[in-house]
Amino acid sequence: MGIPPVPAQGPEGKTASVDKYFMVDWVLPPTQVVDLQTAQRALDEAGRRLTEEGHRVRCLHSTYVPAQRRWVCVFSATSAEAVRKTHEIAQLPVPRIETALNLTLMDRLAS
Repeated sequence: MGIPPVPAQGPEGKTASVDKYFMVDWVLPPTQVVDLQTAQRALDEAGRRLTEEGHRVRCLHSTYVPAQRRWVCVFSATSAEAVRKTHEIAQLPVPRIETALNLTLMDRLAS
């Protein structure tokens, strides 16, 4: 799963790999009470632990839409499996994980 890394110019003009991006889209049942700040902190800590173990993963952005009961998170990671492991370590259900493109970054790299 995922897309090939986008080449980026690193220091001294060398090409480096950019992590892939993944979107996690939760639809929370009306009866489920979730403390999203606590869940976000757990994801951040799990990502830090996995990164220390050599599996780069980080939640870049998290948005909750109350009217739809949707929580959308965008991760930068080496793989969808790293995002899945992050949720397991954080003891959160593993929702659907979709490959995403960072259009802002792609536009900046093209210029």
